[in-house]
Amino acid sequence: MLKQVAISTIRAMGHAALSPLELGLRGRADPDMPPPVFIIGPPRSGTTLLYEALITRFKLAYISNAAHRFYQTPLAATWLMRQGIRNWKGDFSSSMGHISGWNAPNEGGLVWRRWLIDGDWHDGSGLQDQTIADLRQFTAAMSAVLDAPFLNKNVMHSNRLLAMQRIWPDARYLVVKRDVTENARSIIRAFRKGAGPAVGGGEWRSVRPRLAGAWDGRSLAARAVAQAIGVNRDITTDSAAMDQQRFLPVDYSTFCADPASIMAKIADFLETTGGCPQIRNALPEKFSASSRHLDASEEQEILSARKELDDG
Repeated sequence: MLKQVAISTIRAMGHAALSPLELGLRGRADPDMPPPVFIIGPPRSGTTLLYEALITRFKLAYISNAAHRFYQTPLAATWLMRQGIRNWKGDFSSSMGHISGWNAPNEGGLVWRRWLIDGDWHDGSGLQDQTIADLRQFTAAMSAVLDAPFLNKNVMHSNRLLAMQRIWPDARYLVVKRDVTENARSIIRAFRKGAGPAVGGGEWRSVRPRLAGAWDGRSLAARAVAQAIGVNRDITTDSAAMDQQRFLPVDYSTFCADPASIMAKIADFLETTGGCPQIRNALPEKFSASSRHLDASEEQEILSARKELDDG
């Protein structure tokens, strides 16, 4: 308890000290920077691995762990740590979506929560003009601080695409796709370890799809399948009302087997926006995409839930 109080006090003092610098950096936002790029997909679908790989491979602006911790002054924290952030290189040893180190990339949940709602799906109909302006200024300023296109991975964005369309009408999206059974297995393991914020009364963690209400009270295995399929359905439904040229699907297994080919496709995709980033580092030739089976009863529950959703 005392440790938490001390951390909160230090953070509050840091926010107060950095506020003047934050305000000045906001004023440097460059509206001519390439549009922001967002990685979306269900939890445990491979979004973190792609995030780490892209930042390792290319020169990109992103929310670091330092910026996340000082979430009220993320631009100032980034400016102070800019040299380390610019030189950061991943070792691909993340744990449950977290990459260690002050300069490492972060989803930025605390930063986004200043403006955007977590949890259930929403279309952004209640967004104020000032909120939209603040968010546009934030991403443009982050690009200016690090002199690179802005990239962020946050699975919560999967549930608010229509809101993001209002904020960044020219944004680009990398949509990670993973085999549903493998995705569900990983969601189950992460849930049992307490990974991700609890939503929907604690039955769900991280992003909660629109179909979740019909699956409340079901087994963890069934909810995991519903989450994997439901988030993908929400993305498909909402993106149908948007320009499809701004979305690039990324198959997780293909990416793991041949990262170079996916990086090339993403570079071509971003080239169309004038935002193709500079190449920095090489990537491993491949990544492990193994998926450990669960016990027989849960494997059967996964199959049954998949059939139920497919039939329904």
